[in-house]
Amino acid sequence: MGAIAPITSGLSAAVSTLNTVGQVVGAVQTLSGNSSAQREQDLALRQLQERQRLEAVQLAQSNALEREKIAAQSAADEEERRAALRRAVARQRASFGGSGIGSSGGSAQAVLLGLFDESEDEINRRTELDSLRTRALDLGESQSRSLNLLQATQLQQRQKLGDQVSFLDRLF
Repeated sequence: MGAIAPITSGLSAAVSTLNTVGQVVGAVQTLSGNSSAQREQDLALRQLQERQRLEAVQLAQSNALEREKIAAQSAADEEERRAALRRAVARQRASFGGSGIGSSGGSAQAVLLGLFDESEDEINRRTELDSLRTRALDLGESQSRSLNLLQATQLQQRQKLGDQVSFLDRLF
């Protein structure tokens, strides 16, 4: 039995040394980024970035479609405005002709110019509205990019903090 005690103490010292070596190897793996936790974190970050990239592409496509709709609606509205203006001018000229007022007279011309001025005001309002809609789309994309960057940065910082806490836990 006396021979077992030195073997046991030798094994105990060897196990203690192996545990210390294991802790050092774990710390080196953590520092070098070879740990499974690091791989999981890298995967989570890549998945977040891929999801964000896909969402950004979808938002850009959606916004491009919305811009096309705005442009098409603007063109249709412009055509409708011109047709309405032509009808209004023709109606006014007919009214002037029926009243015996020539379309070249000063008051008739003033009325017709008033119709054109109203039409120009409508064009300006519509252009401002289209511009506002387009800026809103651009702002939405910009905010989405900012949010994506913030989320990725927060994930990276949480991962770094988790790595540091894990490393400190292993040391102590």
